[in-house]
Amino acid sequence: MSEIFRSQFFLPMAILAAVSLVLFCALFFALRKLRNLGKRQRILEGDIRKLEGQLDQAHRMEAVGILAGSIVNNLNNLLAVILGHTRIANNELGPDAPARDELDRIAKAGHMATELVREISDFYLQADRARKPTILVPVVRDTLKLIRDILPSTVIIKSELKPCSPVLASVTGIQQVLMNLCSNSMHAMYRQTGTLEIVLEEEVVTAGRKAMPQDLAPGSYARLTVRDDGRGMDREMLDQIFDSYFTGNQNGTKMGIGLSTVSRILEDNDGVTIVRSQVGEGTAFDLYFPLIAWEVAAPEELKSLAAVSGATDQEDGVPVHIESSSGQIASINQRTSVPKATVLLIDDEEMVAQVMTSGLQRQGFRVITHTDSRKALADFSQTPDLFDVVVTDQIMPHMSGVRLTRKIHEMRPDLPVILFTGFRDSFHETQAREAGVVEFLLKPGSHRDLANLILRLTKRKMAGRG
Repeated sequence: MSEIFRSQFFLPMAILAAVSLVLFCALFFALRKLRNLGKRQRILEGDIRKLEGQLDQAHRMEAVGILAGSIVNNLNNLLAVILGHTRIANNELGPDAPARDELDRIAKAGHMATELVREISDFYLQADRARKPTILVPVVRDTLKLIRDILPSTVIIKSELKPCSPVLASVTGIQQVLMNLCSNSMHAMYRQTGTLEIVLEEEVVTAGRKAMPQDLAPGSYARLTVRDDGRGMDREMLDQIFDSYFTGNQNGTKMGIGLSTVSRILEDNDGVTIVRSQVGEGTAFDLYFPLIAWEVAAPEELKSLAAVSGATDQEDGVPVHIESSSGQIASINQRTSVPKATVLLIDDEEMVAQVMTSGLQRQGFRVITHTDSRKALADFSQTPDLFDVVVTDQIMPHMSGVRLTRKIHEMRPDLPVILFTGFRDSFHETQAREAGVVEFLLKPGSHRDLANLILRLTKRKMAGRG
């Protein structure tokens, strides 16, 4: 009886236990799977948020790129006005006039600003920055002259520039790096008071060193050191200074963007930097640029920046050279008699139109100016044979320069047209040439550059080659 009871009782219990165990295991693995799915979902959601952030950042960068294009055009218009009036004023003064030095400084700053704007344009267009064999001593020396005028008198600037072999670098890039580092050094000083040292010399590196944006390899280098006696930085800050938008200033100013720019320029020029800093003792940036076995014979960069500016060229008796878009060099002597050409000049920026008109008139040309492309076309249609050359801006309301050229050539196919624009990406060169544009000049080109182009086109036409 007991065995029958035991068998009837334990068998169902055993089955129930087995079923319960199976169900428990199934539930356990199901819950575990759900937990894993939850983790995967959270990871996926995090990845989605990260991708959304990257897409948002890409949209912001696209907007910045579009804004940069507009800024480049507007800045070049303003620089054309500033440099144009500076050249005109300089040419009106006698050689010993006290104001000539001040005007030369304005011209020098304007040409440096022009190069910086060109860098913005290159960044927008993803163009290669011009690197060429460069002697650093005159570049650093001339940049320091401008820095001395910008920094407060409470900052003492000491420099020791020793002759170095050439490096392969962008002159504008070197200027940007030096100005950014000096500006940051000034802001790191207590109450903007202290000493700033700039040292340039050659150094032979025998063993590799840690550096940014890449390690320093053994070799021969030009070392440019920028040292200040400011607040200094701790290790945590040193690890972040080249990050975009990082700032070590307590007031929140974005000085760190300058160091991000420094890192980018160094990378573009095969340069590296080693940063040395201690809290309370200041900071030193050692910049290394590889030397090259290249002879540099009297490059333009060895002269003062003012020497290559239109403001300091002599008006009489000095050949003026310009480079056209085709790469050909035009050379004229300012004493050469200028044909009495009549120029139709169109630019919607009144200040640009005025300064270019004034400059061309001083070169001996007759200039008829319009700030509205539609009125210019109407004026031209009344007397199409009156004009010898047309100079037009590209970006204008109502009608672009290329479209205006096409309409002008419907009436006078032989008339040479110069496209004078502040932004390289504002036109397609092939389409512009098909429309009738024969030469291109980027703002803020000088009225003398423009006069050279007009003279060359006029002479070509008179010789039957137009």
